[in-house]
Amino acid sequence: MTPISRIFIGEIWKLLKRPMTWTLAIILVVLMVLIYGTLIGTILAPDGMGVDVEVDQSMGTSLEEALILPDGLYMGIGLVQLMVTALIIVLAAGMVGSDLSWGTIRTMLMMGAGRTPILIGKILALGVLGLAGLVIGMLLSIIGSLVTAVAVGEGIQFSSWATAGFVGEAGVLLFRSMIGIMVWAAIAATITLMSRSLAAGLGASLALLFLGGQIGGLLGQLGNIGVWMGRALPNAGVDALNQLNAAIPPSYAAGDWAWILANIIGWLVLLAIAAVVTFRRMDTLAAGS
Repeated sequence: MTPISRIFIGEIWKLLKRPMTWTLAIILVVLMVLIYGTLIGTILAPDGMGVDVEVDQSMGTSLEEALILPDGLYMGIGLVQLMVTALIIVLAAGMVGSDLSWGTIRTMLMMGAGRTPILIGKILALGVLGLAGLVIGMLLSIIGSLVTAVAVGEGIQFSSWATAGFVGEAGVLLFRSMIGIMVWAAIAATITLMSRSLAAGLGASLALLFLGGQIGGLLGQLGNIGVWMGRALPNAGVDALNQLNAAIPPSYAAGDWAWILANIIGWLVLLAIAAVVTFRRMDTLAAGS
């Protein structure tokens, strides 16, 4: 067994033993249940509330179509991707921050583990849990779509979605979403490592996740220069890639793909370099302080 594989298995085991991991999993399940329960209630509301039936039915019909499979797959992955991204940021910052404060990294280094294998093992472990979160969330969204179909009286039409094409499309959506998950995990872990602060890593990463789009929009008001400045933000490429997960995705030209891939790959490389350089320069004793 290679050093990286041993560290990877150890990191998975550590994450599974941490209460935070299971707390975040419970949060994901509860949020999905609440969201789908609210959406189903919105669709069924006109019959019981006696409000403007024409307006509500018009809204409910479009919402109903978006929730029921096969279109419900796209709405579900959109919800799941955002929630899992936020949760993986919390997990990544918490993992690195706690290892620094508890002295776990110092212990691993004293036992002969290489610094680069430690980083690789941690990011791979985060990737596995991120994928698990996406899969669980997607399964919950599919269940929510089926419950919606039954609730509105349409029944479960297996022929419309239980196909090889549907499974293949779900795999593509998961793959695209995983790219974004890995970028955000790297951002949170690297900021936490460089600042040696859980609060800084968590706060900066979540702020960038939820405010990055607004910052890019403000920069876009400056003209072409502002647009390209916005495209340099680490969330720009991921956001553009996630838009392809919509039921009606945008059509990107070669130039669009060039900057999207350059943004994602560039930031991953930059974050990897920053993490490796920071960790290699970090004093072993300081890693536990």
